[in-house]
Amino acid sequence: MRDADRPILEILNESGLALRATSIRYNLRTRYDTDVAEATLYRRLKVLTYAGVLEKEDDTYYSITELGQRYLDEDLGDDEVAEVSQRLQEGPN
Repeated sequence: MRDADRPILEILNESGLALRATSIRYNLRTRYDTDVAEATLYRRLKVLTYAGVLEKEDDTYYSITELGQRYLDEDLGDDEVAEVSQRLQEGPN
């Protein structure tokens, strides 16, 4: 996981909402004091979606999946951790 990935998941998990990338970026900056370039954020959202910890809704909004919630809670089996980690590293290409 990259530095901003966990805060992205936490923002979506805590809000319980599907949010636009601009709202996620705003919360990263104001709540986590993490300034992420717009292009970097979109790249990370794409990778997190590919890894199955986020889902994209209506081509604009992002929400955390059940797998993403379990990832935050460190409640994944070894096989799931390995799969998510591999997908985070390889990306969607």
